Order: sequence, then structure tokens, then C-alpha cells
Amino acid sequence: MYLRRFAISPGRISQSLSAARKSTAGLLASQSALLQDRKLPRKLIQSRSFCSKFSSVRETRAMEVSIPKAEFMEFEDHLMLKYKGVKLMLNYVWLRDHCRTGDSINHLTGERMVDSVTIDPNIQPVNVTVEEGTLEITWPDGHQSEYGLDWLLSNTYEGKKHVRATLEPFLWDAAALSASPPPSVLYRDYMADDGHLAKVLHTLMKYGFAFVDEAPVTMEATLAVSERISHVRETFFGKHWFVTSDFERHDTGYTTAALPVHMDNTHFNEPSGLIVSQMFEEGDCGGTSLLVDGFHAAERLRQDHPEGFDVLSSVPVPHQFLEPFLHTTGVGPVVELEPGSRRELKMIRYSMYDRAVLDTIPMEEVGRWYAALRNFTKYIRDPSNEYWFQLKPGQILLVYNWRVLHGRSAYEGGQRKLGGYFLPRDDFFSRARILKVI
Repeated sequence: MYLRRFAISPGRISQSLSAARKSTAGLLASQSALLQDRKLPRKLIQSRSFCSKFSSVRETRAMEVSIPKAEFMEFEDHLMLKYKGVKLMLNYVWLRDHCRTGDSINHLTGERMVDSVTIDPNIQPVNVTVEEGTLEITWPDGHQSEYGLDWLLSNTYEGKKHVRATLEPFLWDAAALSASPPPSVLYRDYMADDGHLAKVLHTLMKYGFAFVDEAPVTMEATLAVSERISHVRETFFGKHWFVTSDFERHDTGYTTAALPVHMDNTHFNEPSGLIVSQMFEEGDCGGTSLLVDGFHAAERLRQDHPEGFDVLSSVPVPHQFLEPFLHTTGVGPVVELEPGSRRELKMIRYSMYDRAVLDTIPMEEVGRWYAALRNFTKYIRDPSNEYWFQLKPGQILLVYNWRVLHGRSAYEGGQRKLGGYFLPRDDFFSRARILKVI
């Protein structure tokens, strides 16, 4: 690896290698520490040069000067761009592959047109400039590429470490919910106005659950609330489901027993993203609903028991749903993380009842896995993290199934009847993006 060029851009400043070769010794000396950090071979560094003409900027202070826009250094296979205090390492093949100008993109469909495997693996830019918040590159074939600096900051591995999401989840326990309860929306407003739909989606993203109040006590109204977000997901339960105590399915939910908090659909490789439900008939006594913020519990585990967090986020665990003529399985870690450097939480696949045989780890690791599960469950079952409430007819509950765990207390009487729908996570998130919620 060697350094090809160094440039600093308070406006538009870029110099060619030939112009820079005349005065490099002083700058090379002043940048020794930086270059050692980049692990650049000295013999290669000395055989190259980088830009030393900076308008009104002294060479020996180039890296220390506060730059209003950006500075960059060209290396053999990548560009190092410093912007807003963040160093972005931009591979040249990656840059050419992510060009969205000219014939690199289908401007009618928005689809990429670059054939990634045909890009020269040794490609290098002919010219690089930064002007008005845009990185501009000319490639050997004459193609011009432009990249917004903020776009690069938000869409690169290093940049994502520093750029926060537009909507951060509010990690809650019972006390936090009491102090800052999630807002609810009336059914008529939700159905008539995208602004109120966006409010519900915002609440779902922030808290992991939301309420739509004063709804008609019908499955049609529950379906209407669901389809305002996306199409419903049909499973072996059907397009919709009813939970009663008739033991219609081989599931503890179809009894009067208490249900510990859990995630639905752990027996699918991709569990449903959203649960939309309404209480149609209450039991004679009991049947109180329970929610727990799985992300909050996972972050506590990460903070207090990082080793256990690593175990639960790396070991795949099988789950199943089993009936005489049905056997579905889903496999994934208890704590699933988003890809990328920030290791953000993605899904909590937690269900004691649906877990299948743990045959995915060797005997030597089994003890560590159970110890991690015990610690995680301690936070999940901590009474201070539990939100109990009585769901009433006319009140529709939406739960982000990948984050918030749900359960209920035992009840008496056979009249309790809860019905609802599952929605895919991808479509739920798509709707949130279209409405500018995320």
C-alpha cells in the first residue's frame, strides 16, 4: 500500500502528483506519526508524493488545520476521506460500484446498472476533488462519479459508527413508561389521516408497541388497522387467528393458563414483525396482558454480562411448532444483531415453550449458554420491567414482535377471546420509511 495523493478542501483544492513532487520532504516528516498509524511502508512512501500546495495553508500544519469541508488522501487501493471528524476508508472498487450518476443507475426504476464483477480490481481514479459537499471522481474510462459527503457518512462502515439513527428506540421499564407513556390514536383519525398513521408507526418504532382506541369491536376493524400498514401475513393459523381456551391448536395460548412473556413465531426462520390484536370478549377474571421490552433487557445484559451477551448473540437456537400434521422449525440466536460495526439489536427470539432440542453447540459450550440465558431471563422477569394492563374491547394493540415480548396472567371462564393478524416486518418498515418515520 502506498500513498498517491493528499488534498485538503476548504472549497475546491486538489493538486496533481506532478505538481506535488517538488516539495514533499517537510510534509512527510510532519506526517510521520499519521503514516505510521496507516502502516504505510516507508520505502513506498518515499517513492511517492502527495499534494503540498494548499491555498493559504502551511504544509507543516496541514493535518492540524480545522477544515470546513473535507480532506482526503489517495492510497493505492482506497481513498481516506476525513469529514466532520470521521475518517472514512473508501475502497476504489466500492466507490465505482456505488456510483449513482450517468449510466450507473436506471433513472426510471432506480435500480443499479453497474456489473460489480466487471470492475477492474486494481482500478484507481484519474482525478479526485471535493466541492460543495460532494466528492467528485473521474475514472480511467472517463466516467464521472459524484457522492454526497453526508451520504458517504451515512452509508459506509466507518461512518455508521458515528451516525445515529433518525429515530432511536426508547428503552423502557415500568417506571419509564409511567413517566413517559406512549401516545394513543383514535381509530377514526388513524383510518382517515396518514399523519395519525405516521404517529402510530413512530410510537411503534420508539416504544415497540402502540394503541388505536375507540375501534369497532370487529375483526373487520382490526383488519383495517392492519392493512393501513401493509398486507397481512397468512400462516398455518390462517389469515387471522383467535386465541380462546378451546385448545383448538397445540399451544398453551389456547388454554386458561398464564403465559410467560415470549416472542411469537420463533418457529419460523423469519418471525412476523408486527402483531395487531383486539380483545373481543374478556374472561370472567384475570387474563391481564403483559409486555416487556426485550431490547431493554438485552442492553442490560450487554452492560452487566458482556460475555453472556456475546454467547446469546452468536449461538443459533432451534425452535419448533409441532402438531400431528404440522412441524415447522426456525433457527436463530436468542439475541440477533443488525449487521455492521455498531452491533445494534435486531430481534429477541425468546420463547421457553417453543424452543426445540439444543443441538447447535458442543458440550463444552452448553454451560456458558445456559448461564447467559439465566442472566437474560433475570432481566426479562424482573417485575420492575413488566408493564401490566387490561386490554379492553375497542382497543387495538400493535406490538413490534421482534422487540417487545408479550404474555398474560391466568384467567377463569371460557369466554376470553382475543383475535388478530400478523404483519411482515419488511412491509411494516417500508411503510415507516415511505411516511418519513425512519
